[in-house]
Amino acid sequence: MPNTSLIFSGGPIPNDATLELARAIKNVDLVIAADSGLHTVQKLDMHVDFVIGDFDSVDASALARATSAHTQAIRHSTDKDFTDLESALLFAADKKSDRIVIVTGGGGRLDHQLGVVAAMFNPKLREIKVEALWNSAHLFALQGPTTCAFATQIGDGVALQSFSNKSEKISTTGLRWQLDKESLANFETRGVSNIAIENKVLVSIELGQLLVIHESKGKS
Repeated sequence: MPNTSLIFSGGPIPNDATLELARAIKNVDLVIAADSGLHTVQKLDMHVDFVIGDFDSVDASALARATSAHTQAIRHSTDKDFTDLESALLFAADKKSDRIVIVTGGGGRLDHQLGVVAAMFNPKLREIKVEALWNSAHLFALQGPTTCAFATQIGDGVALQSFSNKSEKISTTGLRWQLDKESLANFETRGVSNIAIENKVLVSIELGQLLVIHESKGKS
């Protein structure tokens, strides 16, 4: 079975629906908390294998409780040039993860939100399936050549946004407006507001970086 790592980001705690989706992920091999993401994991009463960060926003009592339960703490200096989440992602990659799922509540500072998405496209993660549960949305960071498929309900929203200068040879199935080996530039908005017309959507890309956002109908 693929090695799956679950990473809980810092910031606002995700809504209950997102937490239930995280709890339902099967065959998780590694649970990592990025700094105050530890609070989210403890709300789920889930064992944390590693907590990583400069610990500037995690509660000291929460950290003590985790380490007493054999969680390994990896502390970085506050004077660093990377985010705690990026460090957690690269740590999971070093642990030979085949799939990484980030759990985040979004919200909070805009630069932190953009930083989450940016870190998902680190070239060192190219061979790994990188996803994020972001409240009502499910994000997929694709670095071509690759393919992703996900279950949908008819009417769900699906958006495609290039995260490189140009994403090339994009093809889709299961969407109202299909792409067939087409390109999207990073300034184009042609990929937003698409709609699922089947119960499974497939997106493939040959070259470049593509963010896929699945927004479940009726969830918030």
